[in-house]
Amino acid sequence: MDNATQSSNSAQFLNIKEFCEYVPGMTRALAAQLRYTGKGPKFIKPSSKLVIYRRSDVDDWLAANEHISTAELR
Repeated sequence: MDNATQSSNSAQFLNIKEFCEYVPGMTRALAAQLRYTGKGPKFIKPSSKLVIYRRSDVDDWLAANEHISTAELR
């Protein structure tokens, strides 16, 4: 696998730090709470301490939680 392919593949995934940087206002604690309650984006847990997110899943989750009025949240 060449460097361009590796870079492309790694750009598809976000580790927890990258996820928190990608989503405004996200913290590690909030991300953990969202995983626990099932209200966050889909995630992958390849080991007991590693959590990664597909960038496309995060984008889909953000789009699904887009609102134009607080009245929609009732």
